[in-house]
Amino acid sequence: MPLINNFNRHTEWVFIATTTTFALTTLFVAGRLISRFFILRHGTADDWWMILAWFLAFGLSFSIDYGTSKGLGRHDAHIRKTDVLSLQRSEYAFTILYNPALMATKTSILVLYLRFSKDSQRVLRIGSYITLGVVNVAGVALTFMNALQCKPITAAYTPLKDARQCISVVTLYLCSVPVNVITDLAILALPIPILTKMRLPRRQKIILVLTFILGIFVIIVDVLRIYYLQEAMSNQYKGTRKANTGGNRRGSGKGSGKGSGKGSAGLGTTPNFAWHVSTALVWSAVEVNVGIICGCVPTLKPLIKRIVPSMLTSKYGNSKIGSRSSQRYTSKPKSGIQPPSRVQIRGRQEDFLTVPETIPDIVQSRSPPEQEPGNTVHFGFVDTQVPKSMLTTKGIDSFKYCAIVTILFFLWGFSYGLLNTLNREISKIARYSPSQTLSLTAAYFGAYFFGAMIVGQWTLRRGGFKATFICGLCIYGTGTLIFWPSAVLTSFPGFLISNFVVGFGLSVLETAANPFLALCGPVYHAELRLLLAQGVQVVATILSQLLAEKVLFINKRPGLIDIQWTYLAITLFTVILALFFYNTPLPEANDVELQIQADNLGIYPLQTIFGTRLRLIYTTLSLAVFTQFCYVAAQESIAIWFMGILSERSPEPNYSVLLGYTMFALGRLFFAPLSLFVPTYILLFITIIGGVICSSLTMALEVSANRIAVPGLLLFFFEGPIWPLIFAIGLRGLGGKTKLGAGCLTAAASGGGVFPFVLYAVQQIQHKSIQYSYCVVIALFVFSMLFPLYLTFVTRARAQVDLHRDVSRTCTLTGSRLPERREAGRIRE
Repeated sequence: MPLINNFNRHTEWVFIATTTTFALTTLFVAGRLISRFFILRHGTADDWWMILAWFLAFGLSFSIDYGTSKGLGRHDAHIRKTDVLSLQRSEYAFTILYNPALMATKTSILVLYLRFSKDSQRVLRIGSYITLGVVNVAGVALTFMNALQCKPITAAYTPLKDARQCISVVTLYLCSVPVNVITDLAILALPIPILTKMRLPRRQKIILVLTFILGIFVIIVDVLRIYYLQEAMSNQYKGTRKANTGGNRRGSGKGSGKGSGKGSAGLGTTPNFAWHVSTALVWSAVEVNVGIICGCVPTLKPLIKRIVPSMLTSKYGNSKIGSRSSQRYTSKPKSGIQPPSRVQIRGRQEDFLTVPETIPDIVQSRSPPEQEPGNTVHFGFVDTQVPKSMLTTKGIDSFKYCAIVTILFFLWGFSYGLLNTLNREISKIARYSPSQTLSLTAAYFGAYFFGAMIVGQWTLRRGGFKATFICGLCIYGTGTLIFWPSAVLTSFPGFLISNFVVGFGLSVLETAANPFLALCGPVYHAELRLLLAQGVQVVATILSQLLAEKVLFINKRPGLIDIQWTYLAITLFTVILALFFYNTPLPEANDVELQIQADNLGIYPLQTIFGTRLRLIYTTLSLAVFTQFCYVAAQESIAIWFMGILSERSPEPNYSVLLGYTMFALGRLFFAPLSLFVPTYILLFITIIGGVICSSLTMALEVSANRIAVPGLLLFFFEGPIWPLIFAIGLRGLGGKTKLGAGCLTAAASGGGVFPFVLYAVQQIQHKSIQYSYCVVIALFVFSMLFPLYLTFVTRARAQVDLHRDVSRTCTLTGSRLPERREAGRIRE
């Protein structure tokens, strides 16, 4: 092996970075083995998995170090011909070992979680099992895909000159990004709910925080690896195109190197591949090595106690929390259930760094006896009071909780605007037909039906608002990550799946967020809260489209890399937001409380209308769902085809959909204060009438683009407030069926995935203009008139939704009747 000082600087950096991180990894693994096998004399499955991970990390690091001696990190001009074959074999060895090394490391950590949560913490166990399954299935699949990347297999590392079929290994790595990021985030987030309930000495808290910072560093390293892999892929494609026109020094694989990589050049056969890929390989090795270190830190407690015991205790020992905690936990609990003794947990958990010396079992689900019921403890120094029922909140409490949930409206408004711009750009890049572009929108809104009805309303009824928020955020984050491999492969089915999963997650979120705002606070302010929050949603849509148009696609480059990074940032933000909601106390409301509220409003489930058996609340809800379906269908049809009407009259219109969304936001913000003074069914009537008039003018006027834009923009203004008004009216008085009604109203958004196709069919089948196809929009608004007419002429329905005539009647909701009946309802349950 040549001396290091004979390497160029880049090669030297590759060698030193890889060797140093592996040496640190070896040190931590050795400490773990001493702790487990020599001090405790008890090794478990997670230890053996970590040993396997170390051996794989050794092979991984050695393949890089050996590769540097053969030219890894150098340009082709500085690589000897005799070293080309050895270099390619070292690169191939790396591709074989990378995924098994990650798989073994993550498996060891997850098995440790399972051991930690034995006989307790059901959520942690289920989450660990699911993540363990994903890690191993994905790891095995990716390992075989890397091993069999070429046909024949030897073509992956042999500079053959005959034709070959290879999948680009860089493309394979990029496609595996979602699995790696999702599992990394899951491993980091799974123990947080338990760790936040622990009371630990300060120095153990510091070590715990540093360990999590190291875990975050692993994710950052994964992001850096992604960046350099994309750089390598970009340079590989450029090199492949040059090789196909003029040949190259290290091989002459045939194929374009685009798309899925079929027929592309094999590993290391493109010009300067060793230079371009070296940085990505280093960060991959660092990712594996630092991950092993993170997995070893929690098991080092026995060794640290032998060498430097002062690291785990404060200057004055554990007396500050120890004596009080010991007394607290040794006293007989009020529930009559004795906590487990130290003998019961000895050999199972006391080797963990996060278990304090003086607390027998700190991860019990109940609160300590002296702690007031209803409080939760975070890291032993933050006490948070669990809020009351949302039906009794008012004033600053209502504002605080609604402001927190409004963050979710901003999130899906941002996502919606980004998806709209993205779908247009994807269509240009991949040259999709109009029907394919519409299919992306259909997948997004079609998911609203399944997400709201299958997961959203069920989770809301069984788990409550917080559980639904966290569930929706997890699904949404998964959807944003699925976009990554879709963009790498420019795969239309992948984009469809990504849009569907994103829509599915957002529908679950919206199933809980809209009723939360409608219920959290005075009932007669429900429309105001929803209009303001959804005004924020539209502002987020405008900001995301400005970001896309002015920053991401400013140069009109034929690529999706910038959007990929935006979606990755959204995914990370989603995880942070889910953890935030988990640790933030939010008010809830059960079905009994909701029924009591409806009874206090004088709305009873057995009330009928028209002298028939038609129940009042179900009739009102059915018409609200139907109107919501028609409205969203009209809204999306307008958003998709508005620019088409202007383009028919002017090749470069002076207006854009962005201006339309601005009018949309103004409409919601304008009608918000009006809802305090004007009955909401009248406001709904006004907005739908405005929609009928403006859509009719947009269809009928034969004028210039600038003039026809006036009724078109006013149409955006009038349609803005319709969704929140229908939602608030439709939920009112449903009582115990409120959460089911929220799911139905959210599922009605699926109309946005159907009727844009209807307008397209009118244009194609009947050979009509886009302006003429607006007749469908007019019909949708006319059908929507049925609901406000029903509220106007049916007295009982009007009394159900109009609270402005007797506001004092609603004040009983925050009086003493609710808590009394709430307790009675619990007894009945």
